[in-house]
Amino acid sequence: MTTQDLLDEIQAKNPQISQKELIEKLEAERAKTNGLLADETLLRLIAAKLGVQVQQNHIHNSGTLSSGKLFGGLYDVNVAGRLIAVFPVKTFQSEEKSGKFATIMLGDSDGLLRVVLWNEKAELVEKGELKAGQAVRLLHGYTREDRYGKTELHLGNKSLIELQPQPKTAEYPPIEQFTAKISSLNPNSGNVHVVGTVKAVYGKNGFSRSDSSDGVVMRLALRDDSGEVTVVVWNEKVEELEKMFRESTRLLLVNARVKEAKNGSVEVHVDSNTFVAIQ
Repeated sequence: MTTQDLLDEIQAKNPQISQKELIEKLEAERAKTNGLLADETLLRLIAAKLGVQVQQNHIHNSGTLSSGKLFGGLYDVNVAGRLIAVFPVKTFQSEEKSGKFATIMLGDSDGLLRVVLWNEKAELVEKGELKAGQAVRLLHGYTREDRYGKTELHLGNKSLIELQPQPKTAEYPPIEQFTAKISSLNPNSGNVHVVGTVKAVYGKNGFSRSDSSDGVVMRLALRDDSGEVTVVVWNEKVEELEKMFRESTRLLLVNARVKEAKNGSVEVHVDSNTFVAIQ
């Protein structure tokens, strides 16, 4: 199907929009992606936004996109970067289907991208074949918007993951480029990435949840060159961290959450959604 065929079909199914307006929308999307996506792909995206269903055609995109060029609704997407975080595999089950997935964070020159690995791709995490720090290419994925409107990449059965030679990691920015300074944290910071040195460990305490199950919490002090903050570690992450660090350990926290403490200061909370690593 040619570009003109798609223009004609969209206009036929939505007569309220003129061909001139469609071409203007196409030019805007083309500029947004710096010409890296074919006009056919962009027109299909425009059609979807207009609520128009057009004839399906298998679309190939052989180029590699940076994370900043992505938006929801793309197919056959290729990206490359450094693995910043690799989260444990989780399982799901419903009346219709069951399976497993894992989440990784990819860093490139534009920023961080959340990537969801489904089923057999998640097995690479289970086997320990994907680790933070590796350079990778992720091929033939598709993009979706999460509940907050952020674009994320999904990899399914037809997708590929290529490990790149270690020297390639130097082409991608280090995690420090994406972390927040401790002095900049405030109650509205939300989820953050932080790197700092453990200055003190205050010990751990048990508690009972509302369902009568037991939990555990630990507090420690983390410092960088801008300031110091209390880190609150919850439940299974307590055991994980205890095995990893002592005082003076340099710690990376990815996707930790900033909250206001009772005394008005801020705390950084670490739970099952946080990736933790020694730097």
